[in-house]
Amino acid sequence: MMARRPGIGTALFSLVALVAGCGGLSTEEAQERCNKIRNTVPFCATDESHAACVSCHEECGDDCEVSATCPQTFACVD
Repeated sequence: MMARRPGIGTALFSLVALVAGCGGLSTEEAQERCNKIRNTVPFCATDESHAACVSCHEECGDDCEVSATCPQTFACVD
């Protein structure tokens, strides 16, 4: 019979929680947020900037910052 190692389940759960809590948004949440940004300044939003917005928010969540340039650019900030 195989011996069970104590704490493996706890360690695995902690790892999953750490990865899930990295700050990024789901694709749907990122698209919703970027649609709001696009609607605020439609003359500066392009398809490319919208895609960059979604990507940034998926990666960084609330730490994604929009530039004041036109067209818009997005970057993760720490």
